[in-house]
Amino acid sequence: MSNNPSHDHHFVPVFYLENWVDPCTKLVTEFKRRFHGVSPRTSAPKGTGYKKFLYDSEDGSAVSLEASFMMPADTDAAGALRLMLVSRGNIQWTPKLRSGWSRFLMGMLLRHPEDVAELAKLVDDDWTNLTQNMQDRYSRDRTPEMPETAEEWWEQNRSEFREKARLKWHRGLIDHKGIGRRLNAMRWSVLDMGTSKHLLLTSDRPVVIDGNLGDPSVSVIVPISPTRLFIAVRDEDTFAKIRRESSTQLVARVNRQVVANARTFVYGSDARYAEFVRKHFGTSQEPSLLQKLAEKRRLERIAKQ
Repeated sequence: MSNNPSHDHHFVPVFYLENWVDPCTKLVTEFKRRFHGVSPRTSAPKGTGYKKFLYDSEDGSAVSLEASFMMPADTDAAGALRLMLVSRGNIQWTPKLRSGWSRFLMGMLLRHPEDVAELAKLVDDDWTNLTQNMQDRYSRDRTPEMPETAEEWWEQNRSEFREKARLKWHRGLIDHKGIGRRLNAMRWSVLDMGTSKHLLLTSDRPVVIDGNLGDPSVSVIVPISPTRLFIAVRDEDTFAKIRRESSTQLVARVNRQVVANARTFVYGSDARYAEFVRKHFGTSQEPSLLQKLAEKRRLERIAKQ
């Protein structure tokens, strides 16, 4: 993976999408809402799932998250994915690759353009809705050359502070040590879905979590190719329950969830599932992880007032 960052910042990593390319054309099929509804088009993996300067600060006041974090993180995750696709049976994980894949899972829950916008709003709201405690801290730490009030300081420094805080928070959430440890501690498996009547699809929200990460019965499922599923569980009963589904049933269930979770893009190796994608595209009403965090933060601010 190149060390020269592009201006095209991929929220659906190229290394991940490459597993859905048609072997003849080397293109993926992208489904997106267009003026005439959800429709497919073919694209190289580099030509989709990105937004320019997505992980840069708007005013250039902070180091790009793309170069400093996203690219190295994707390099580790790509190594983990290669290991899963070539291994048969027990996978010999190194701590670096295991953590790299956990970081990828978190990233796919937090790196969409909607997440970037939500995080910027969260930073703004934290300072627009100043609690008494925040104002007291400002007064306590204020030096003579600083404005009289926290509100004045924020108005003068809003842009620079917001961008630095947004990028710092974004990295901290994706690289969250506590969540990473929980994911690393789960039982990981890769299932071959080659006997299914259907192929697996993916999207810009491909991580399917059933339950909370602290629940004993939680499962984390991600398509990693048209015929392979990554599955993480905390207990054997949950894994056994998943395994009792036929490969066709399991692929159909995962496809529905992955397509329903989609915000902007769904992907396949070809357009054969166009009607299925149109029916289920973006139908999930589940809030994103950042929307849940923002609501929790809002309630905390209210409680402190």
